[in-house]
Amino acid sequence: MLVDENNGRVFVLLVSTKIVLYLIMITPITFMLADDDAVYRELILQYLQLIPNCHCIAATESAFKVSEQLQYFNPDLLILDIQMPELSGLQFVKSLPHQPLIIFISSYLQYAADAFEVDAIDYLVKPVSKERLIKAVEKARLLLNIKNAAKNREVFIPLDDLSFFIKDKNTFIKINFNDVMYIQSLGDFVNIFLQNGDKKIALVSLKNLNQQLPQTQFIRISRTHIVNKQKITAIETTGLLLGKIQLFIGKTYSESVVQAVIGSSAVKRFI
Repeated sequence: MLVDENNGRVFVLLVSTKIVLYLIMITPITFMLADDDAVYRELILQYLQLIPNCHCIAATESAFKVSEQLQYFNPDLLILDIQMPELSGLQFVKSLPHQPLIIFISSYLQYAADAFEVDAIDYLVKPVSKERLIKAVEKARLLLNIKNAAKNREVFIPLDDLSFFIKDKNTFIKINFNDVMYIQSLGDFVNIFLQNGDKKIALVSLKNLNQQLPQTQFIRISRTHIVNKQKITAIETTGLLLGKIQLFIGKTYSESVVQAVIGSSAVKRFI
């Protein structure tokens, strides 16, 4: 009986050690939360407490109070309601000179396009399930891991006119320009969507990437997207199609995009 108890103690010790080691391996992530609905704010906090190594710096009812906290703290992530009194979550993010990772939560789907225009990494529609929230936070953690792993290292390396390398963890992956469908901004990161359905994440801003891509093949169509011109199957002044994928063209980009894609190659009614 004594032996069984000792084995039990050892077993508990081993399990506890594994849990501690597991938690140590998970990159810590800090966040601030703003939602003027006190009940919903508390519910979101309860969900976030389920996530290992996820630490709350502040939870408040307004963007102004988050702004005050940002004078003293530098969170990895902001989780913001869209519609708040005096200053909306969107207005607040636009005012930030340097923004952390952003997740928006809203009761309305209609603000999703505006949210991604300010480089939000995710947009959640209320009521938000804990599984969906956890997935969004883990996406933020993944981006932090990429950022930490890539410190002081090149993560986008043009090889020639046909291909480039991106760094994925400890491996450089070669991608052909012809395999790229489009590229989406995520603030300091980009999502690179490939023709085979794969998606790669690279730590490079859309602006810097745009300067390194072959201009004969790629064109920026909005603040958040670059497309491969060869993949465009239909275009109008407000949007375009890449097969079944629909992307919007920013108002300030519309004329130049249509001209660059169509130019004088359109069939004329009269000659």
